[in-house]
Amino acid sequence: MSLPPRNYDPRRVCLVSFPKLSLGHRAREVGTYVAGALFALGWWFFLDSVIISARARPPPDAPYDTVPVHISFVDFVPGLLSTLGMLVVNLINKAQIVGDGYTDERFAWRARAFLFVGFALMAGGLAGSVTVLVVKYVVPDYPSQYVSYGIATLIQNVGIMLSAIVLWISVQADDDEYEYRLTL
Repeated sequence: MSLPPRNYDPRRVCLVSFPKLSLGHRAREVGTYVAGALFALGWWFFLDSVIISARARPPPDAPYDTVPVHISFVDFVPGLLSTLGMLVVNLINKAQIVGDGYTDERFAWRARAFLFVGFALMAGGLAGSVTVLVVKYVVPDYPSQYVSYGIATLIQNVGIMLSAIVLWISVQADDDEYEYRLTL
C-alpha cells in the first residue's frame, strides 16, 4: 500500500489522522457539562444501589433468613479503575499525541503510552463490571432485585467511559475561546 507523497508523514503511527473538529461556539462548554452529567449519573446509579444494598432486609415471609448478597469492595473496583482511566485520558492534550510543535519525538510516544494506559484502565473497569455482574449476580441465580446491583455497576462504567470520550472530544475542539488544560 502506498500513499501519495503529499499525504505521507513518517512520524505517524496510523494512516488515519485525528479529525479537526469545529463543533460550534459553545461546544466546549456544552461538552463539558454533558460529560459531567454522564459521570455524575454513572456514579449516582452505583451509589444508589450501594444504599439499597446496605438497607436490604430479608423478605417478610422469612424474617430469619439472611440477605443473599450485598455490595462489597469488589463492586467498587471497576468504577475506581474507570475513573482513574478517565483522569489519565483527559490529562493528555491532542497536540502532545500528534507531536505538533514539539521537537522531542519521545515526548509524543510517552503521551501515546499514557493515553493507552488510560484507555486500558477504562476498558479494564468495563470488563471488571461485566465480570462482577456475571460471576457475582447472574451465575448464582439471584432474584432481579439483587442482579440490579451488578447492572448499576455496569451502567456506572459505561457512563464514565462515555463521559471521558465526550470530555476529551469537546475540550480538544479547535475553539480558542478559553483553555481547559491541566499540565504536570
